[in-house]
Amino acid sequence: MTEDLPSLLRKWHSENIVMLTQKEAKVEVFDSAVRRAKNSFGVAVEFASRISYLTVWDSGEAQIAKMDLDVDAAPNEEYREYLAGDDMLRVADSLVDWVLA
Repeated sequence: MTEDLPSLLRKWHSENIVMLTQKEAKVEVFDSAVRRAKNSFGVAVEFASRISYLTVWDSGEAQIAKMDLDVDAAPNEEYREYLAGDDMLRVADSLVDWVLA
């Protein structure tokens, strides 16, 4: 049975939005819970020239991307067929660390 990654990422977002806002990062949320049979939730974080986003599905899949617009506007993307909940939280934290660096 896969973990409910959209709910875990929603919780991560609610726990980190104040810190991100205080650091003046721009945060955008994508929630398909009411629009799709396959639920997903995504968070994009932007600061200066760096942007990252993480989208997860209730199937356990994940799309991870980051880009530095000063270097190359093309995103560095990675698709994972399965991502465990603890790994997803580590990925979310590492993307934020990278964006804010």
